[in-house]
Parts: sequence; structure tokens; C-alpha cells
Amino acid sequence: MRRIIIRALLVELFLLLYGREAVFHPYTESPMVTITTRTSLADNRLAGTSPSLTVKSLALSTEGTTNAFSSTPGSDNVSSISSLARQLSEAVTRAQTRDSSLRPADLDLITGDKYFADKAQHDAEVPEADAPELLIRAKQATGFLNGSDSNPFKGLSRDQLNLIAYDDSGAFTLNERRAAWQETTAASASGRDLMVSRLFGGKEPAVSDGAQGMSMTNIGRLSFEFLTRDDRELLSQIYAYAQEQGVDLNYVDNLASEIGDYRQHDNGRSLLSFNNGSYDKEGHQLTVSFTDKDAATASRILTGSAINSTRFDQGFLQHLLDPGLGAIGNSSNLEFLELMVIKFSSEGATQSSINSQFATYTPVISYKDNYVITASKDVRLAPFHPDITKVDGVWTLTEKGLAKGITMDEVFGRSRRPVLDPVEHEQPRYILDALTGSGNQSTSQQTWLSGLFKMIERS
Repeated sequence: MRRIIIRALLVELFLLLYGREAVFHPYTESPMVTITTRTSLADNRLAGTSPSLTVKSLALSTEGTTNAFSSTPGSDNVSSISSLARQLSEAVTRAQTRDSSLRPADLDLITGDKYFADKAQHDAEVPEADAPELLIRAKQATGFLNGSDSNPFKGLSRDQLNLIAYDDSGAFTLNERRAAWQETTAASASGRDLMVSRLFGGKEPAVSDGAQGMSMTNIGRLSFEFLTRDDRELLSQIYAYAQEQGVDLNYVDNLASEIGDYRQHDNGRSLLSFNNGSYDKEGHQLTVSFTDKDAATASRILTGSAINSTRFDQGFLQHLLDPGLGAIGNSSNLEFLELMVIKFSSEGATQSSINSQFATYTPVISYKDNYVITASKDVRLAPFHPDITKVDGVWTLTEKGLAKGITMDEVFGRSRRPVLDPVEHEQPRYILDALTGSGNQSTSQQTWLSGLFKMIERS
């Protein structure tokens, strides 16, 4: 994997240095042929391609006359881009060496109170390397933080910005690192705007409580309203990243719907597993499973190392990837989920860019295509034997009915039981109480009711 990453980085450095798209043969170490001139990042996405790995094609801002990365032709521009490309390449190596975990605590030096206490010192800091283009960029970062210039890192991808922000080697000044960090913050704000617009129609509601499951109060609410603050923050960053990568945002919408559905049902506690006692009309026990493709993806997520550090709720992942709970009615794409689980984990800095697979959303035509239901040949309910039967229009007692002491009313043609059986009459009363909200519903009753509505919704 490391060899692949390094090889891809060499490709990107070649593109940055020469400004052309190069084709690399998968079994060689060098470019074979230059086939087309460089296009913009937006053009690449429209064509169904995307930049690869962490050091991507740079869609750099041209704002401001002092921008070190302006698009004005000339050797200075090439030198500036080459310097940044080299620094980013070295930053990738350092990130891999320090385990690439990108812990928030690592940013304290550029985000905490200590940064502002030593602000004058940071403003006077110059790069360790004696290169004019590095000095220009460092001064521009300081000017940006003081409100007199544009951000020299505007337009870089989130991966590149994180590489700079977390790089404590001295290759970047503290003001450069803070400028990169602030650019990621701006991207997060953009992602939250997307999240609020797409999920809530532009006005974000308070977090609804799903502890009561599908109660009469909750049943009329949208599942998005039950997303917690942490859910919404994570989804905001996923929206920003997905937009940056040219992903159709419907994939994120569906993922948000699944998380909201999990929260709305009391973190899945008020849902019944299909595999805990479902039968067909012949009495055969039914079992639901993922398709082979989704089963393999679910297994990779649950057994991969990224699950140990991902920002996704562990309970949600266990719930959605349990076929009895997550297979029927699942609208999210498990391969997209897998990419997000890895991206938003300690392993995210080394993840490749998302390819064109998710550039266009393919809606689910039939949920039945996403799961497989199998009827057991060995496990089945005992056959039902009635107390009375109707033969040729006449109701008669069966041997079972006679054994239970049931008699027939010869005048009205109705059966009469000797004593009311409280057990047999409990279920109708229980269902009525559950539907009307009367009586003292236990937790198990609420669970049953939520499961009933869930099965109706997905049928």
C-alpha cells in the first residue's frame, strides 16, 4: 500500500511540475506519454475523473496581487507551486511516520490561548528554508490572519490543508499552519450550510428525543430531526468532503436518513430484528441476509482497523450492518459508508480520493434487490389446529375443541367456551392499548409497537 501511495504522489508531483496530465503504466515507475493539457478541477469532475491521493492537482486561488500561487505565467509561479508540492510530499511522509492520526490535541499550538499569547512572535516567524517563494507565502499567511491579505492556501483540498495544519516539523510557520486550519474551518461551515439546506430546508430544528421510540409524538416527525449534535457535525464534514470530491450528495442524504432512523427508534432499541422469529404463511422460519456484495462490504467495515477510531457511532454501525436490522429498507450505499468510515478515522489522511463511482446517484429501484430472504426447510411453526371448522356451510367442533370443553349453541350456531382464557384474550387487548396509548405500556410493548410501524413502513 505504501508503495502505491508513493507512486501516486510521484504522479501528482509530475503533474504539478509540468502542468500536464500524464499517463503512468501500472507496472512501471515512470510516465509513458503525455496525452492532454491540464484541465481545471471542475472539468475533471465533469469528465468523471478526480485527482488522486493526498497531493492533488491544485485548484489555487488567484485572489490578491500578492498571492504566491497566482496563475501568472513565469518561472516564479512554477517555482512556488513546485515548492508547495515538494513540501506536501514531505508532509505525507511525516504523517505516515507519526501514525497519521490527526488528533485535535495536536492543533492546540495554533488554535489555543497560547497561540494568541505569542502572536507577535508568530507574526515575525520566517521559514527555516532560505527560499524567496517560501518567505512570500509565510508573509501572506500572516497578512491573511491579520486581515490584510488572502489565504495562500485557499482552494486546496481538505487533505492537503490537514497535512499543513498538523505538520509540526517546522517546514511551515505557525501562521501558515493556522491559515490552513482556518481554511478547513471555512469548509466545515460550508458543509453545515449544505446539511441544513438539504435535510431541514434551510432552518435547523432542535434535536428531538427518540427515547420513546415511535410514540404518537415521534411518529409524525422527520427522522432527520433526531440527529444528535455530534451526528450533525459529522454529516456537515461529510457533505463538505463529498462536494469537494464531486460526489452526488444524495449518497450523503441517504446516510443521514439511516442515522436519523436509528436515533428516532431510541438508538435502534425499539426495533425488532427480522431474524428473531419471522415466518412465511406455511410456517417456515425466515432469515434475511445482505447480498454477497453488501455482506463483503459489511464484513470489511466491522473487522477493519478504521472502526476502532472512526467518528461514526459504533452502535449505529453495528445496527445497520446487522442484516436482521439493517438489510430490509436500507437506502444507503454500504460501499460509500465504508469510504466515510475510513475517511473520518485515524486512517483518513492516507485514503485515496473518491473515484467517479459516486459522481452520479443511482436510486434504489426495489429494496428487494438489496437483501435475500431464505425460508428454512427444517425450522417451522407447529401447524395450527382450530377449535371449530366450517364444512359445507356448517360450523362443527373439532376434536381439539371437544377436548377443551367447548360447546356449540344450537340456536345461534356459535361456540361457547366454558371459561374465558385470560391468555388468549390478552393479545387483542394489548394491541388495542398499544394503538390507543391506553393502559400501562411496558418497554417491551413499546418495542413491539415500534417494530410494527417499522415493518409497515418498509413493506
